[in-house]
Amino acid sequence: MKGYRYRITAEPLADAKGEPIPQAPLVFEAVNHDELLGLAQRVRERGEFDENTAASLLIGLKLFSEVMLQNRQKPLFAPLLPHFREFMQRFKNPAAQSGAQ
Repeated sequence: MKGYRYRITAEPLADAKGEPIPQAPLVFEAVNHDELLGLAQRVRERGEFDENTAASLLIGLKLFSEVMLQNRQKPLFAPLLPHFREFMQRFKNPAAQSGAQ
């Protein structure tokens, strides 16, 4: 698949009690049709979320959406597709949200 290639790392820092987690990081590669770092910066600059939340939202959303697009023919994703399209339109154009509420 063509696109931007990324190495994603999820490094465990602490459990719910604040104790260190003695586990190796989860590291994997992902391909995405979008340039994620620039998009994450733009989401942060919109000021709707703090820096960590903006990055988490954008990266999680784009990783999920790429998997869903590549597997849209699978029944698992069928109920989500129309709603996800609407969500992405609102996410990409936040100005359109104000008139919809």
